Amino acid sequence: MSGALHLGVVMQGGSAWAGGAEYVKNLLRATRAAALEDGCALRTTLFTGHALEPVWQEQLAPLAEIVRLPLRPARLNRWLRLGNRALARALRDRGVDFLFPLTYENTSTLGLHFPVAPCLGATRWAGWIPDFQHRHLPQLFTAADLRLRDDGITQLAAEAPTIVFSSETSARDYRTFWPDAAARSFVLRFCTVPDESWFRADAEAAQKQYGLPERFLLVSNQFWQHKNHATLFAALGLLAQRGVHPHVACTGSLHDYRGQAHVEWLRAQLGELRVAGQVALLGQIPRGEQVQLMRRCVAVVQPSLSEGWSTVVEDARLLGKPVVLSDLTVHREQNPPGARFFAGESAEELAAVLADVWGALPAGPDPAAEETARATARAAVGAFGQRFLRFARGAESAA
Repeated sequence: MSGALHLGVVMQGGSAWAGGAEYVKNLLRATRAAALEDGCALRTTLFTGHALEPVWQEQLAPLAEIVRLPLRPARLNRWLRLGNRALARALRDRGVDFLFPLTYENTSTLGLHFPVAPCLGATRWAGWIPDFQHRHLPQLFTAADLRLRDDGITQLAAEAPTIVFSSETSARDYRTFWPDAAARSFVLRFCTVPDESWFRADAEAAQKQYGLPERFLLVSNQFWQHKNHATLFAALGLLAQRGVHPHVACTGSLHDYRGQAHVEWLRAQLGELRVAGQVALLGQIPRGEQVQLMRRCVAVVQPSLSEGWSTVVEDARLLGKPVVLSDLTVHREQNPPGARFFAGESAEELAAVLADVWGALPAGPDPAAEETARATARAAVGAFGQRFLRFARGAESAA
């Protein structure tokens, strides 16, 4: 593959949604590597409506030119379509060939309002829907939020030539929930692109830095309700009654955008279940330190009740870590080596699996497992980057 391509990428997430920002970073790194391998002259521009947080500015600036578009007052913007006009000028002036991802809600990221196609001009583009959590767990959303997501997906599906999904599971959901949608689907499974410095760092030092015992389980999820810390803590309570006391380190933001009531309830549960002394709530920590804790831990636990394609699972795969997973269809699709599954809302099943894992596995890192996983990851990253590059150039079609 040769020739030139100017790729425009829309920023997703940040500290409030680390998974979105990691998705963007992995996409940029994998695509850049694929372009270098193929001799494609790739230029990349990252569009954002907000100043990037320093941690993301530092990581993303080497990968793309960062262009901040002005966000106007909401009512004025909606009336005059100022965000749409700003993006149109930026795409035209820079000669962007392909823009990705636009989602069902682009107002907070770029100030865009549907319809979006008219402002994109000659720039090809694709949508992205991370998951259908609101359809599977509607009880976690307000009526207004449910309408906002459904209306946005309907509009995106009517305008986008193609919508990208990170799993076959989400693509099937799309065809089930929007059977008459015009937009085609394209499945692009992402993977974690490793930083070689991760494997040279001292995992034991990170464990000691956070005051953790030598052996611990790791949960790396924001404290949103669907991440299902409640079932994990209930399982720890059951194990405590049986004299089994695994230590658990939890990384991830302790803020829930829906409100703090759930987080405070979880804290109270730790006390009521008498397991507070075994659980370390570390909050959001630097990415490199989180990776070292994952290398050091006995196993990774991912109890989530909804995922589009779990970044945590891909991190664990890269590092050769055992994983305990809720029995989601998408987790089965990801199917990391040696995974142990449990029914997502069954504390009893999770307790049984945790007891087995805790009793059998040592602390990490495991050099042999890491080396095997790194070899597999190199091939996966190459395939991910190549497939997206072909898609961006129009050489790979959607279903």
